[in-house]
Amino acid sequence: MEEWTKAASVAVGTLMMFSLGSAYAISAWNSQMKDTLQMSQGEIASVAASFTFGQYNSIWAGFFYDRFGVRWTSLASATLLATFYWLAALLSASPSAPHSAMSACFVFIGLGHAFPAVASMAANEGVYGQAHRGKIMGLLVSSYSGGGAAFAFIYHAWFDQHAGDFFTFMGWTLSSLSVLGAVFLQGSPHHTSVLQDEDEETPLEQKGKLEHNITLWPLLQTAQFWHLFVVVLVGVGSPLFVMNNLSFLVESYGGDAAHVPTLVQLFSLFNLVGRFAMGAISDAWLPTVPRTHFLTASVVLVGLVQLSFVVCPVEYLVVPVVLTGVGEGCVFGLFPVLTRELFGPRHFGKNFGLVSLANAVGFPLVLGPLSSALYRWQLAPGTEKCFGSSCFTSMFLFTAGLSLVATFSSTRLH
Repeated sequence: MEEWTKAASVAVGTLMMFSLGSAYAISAWNSQMKDTLQMSQGEIASVAASFTFGQYNSIWAGFFYDRFGVRWTSLASATLLATFYWLAALLSASPSAPHSAMSACFVFIGLGHAFPAVASMAANEGVYGQAHRGKIMGLLVSSYSGGGAAFAFIYHAWFDQHAGDFFTFMGWTLSSLSVLGAVFLQGSPHHTSVLQDEDEETPLEQKGKLEHNITLWPLLQTAQFWHLFVVVLVGVGSPLFVMNNLSFLVESYGGDAAHVPTLVQLFSLFNLVGRFAMGAISDAWLPTVPRTHFLTASVVLVGLVQLSFVVCPVEYLVVPVVLTGVGEGCVFGLFPVLTRELFGPRHFGKNFGLVSLANAVGFPLVLGPLSSALYRWQLAPGTEKCFGSSCFTSMFLFTAGLSLVATFSSTRLH
């Protein structure tokens, strides 16, 4: 592979991931869409959970990538993203449409996000070798976070109170970039030997040779998979709960709703820092400190920050929001690399999709519905909005407790 094709592949993959980061801008428009379509808190929470469920249900994208390769995966994503973003735009202009239709639409929008994400990472994870794998993956996943800040700004600068127009714009943008991916992403050959020389293996790969290059049922039978699954479920799911509820957190704390876009941007920017920094740091220390030790430290940070929301005054809410972004970034900067190093490169698409199912379970199926139920429990009779620090206290105590379980699981990967 020529140097310019490697560089072009990484550059286009980075641009694709940057635009996919628009998913992190959900707090910029979900409160407005709730008011425009007269949704309940449970209904708008269902939209967010459906988006996340589809986005991280990337096992299907992994199967597709491993079977058909990067070109067809990119073209499939272009079709999904254009079709369902434009459908969401139509639903936004139809207040009489069932609110469940919007939730269903966002399942497929999320799935459309999964396809180019898998294509970008699987095509580029080994393009510069294992010595730079952490940095390349860190660049890709950190650009995703940067996109969250950028698209939150774009929404409020040009689409404020017009979520439907924003969805139309996103359909054009993401489908066009997916077509670029079909041209420039450089997928690895599927049917080549995956045996590596000793000097090309990481210490973690050497330690786990017997489990190298496994997938599906053999993978699900390993304790390593389930420990990593739990870490991702909590280490990414808890921050996703914060990110998807920022506007409602600020509202319940009695803060100014005008500060929400700034909080979204800060979360995304510091999430970017965490993702790239952890990739680079874990590369630099790899000969002496396994990446799994950094994963343990990251999930401990996530748990401590969740606990800090319970006691934080509204005027200092920016501090735990920023630290949540850093903590999630560190976990997300590590788990794709660990998936590859624990279980091998041959089935990376499927294995990344299987581990990412933790994100499809964590927030959409567990933390999202639970937070909505606890929020409703705090409502005064006849009201739709909760005010006061107690609205989310029990939820933060629960996620902090889950972090203890995730910390134990991360130590089992050492």
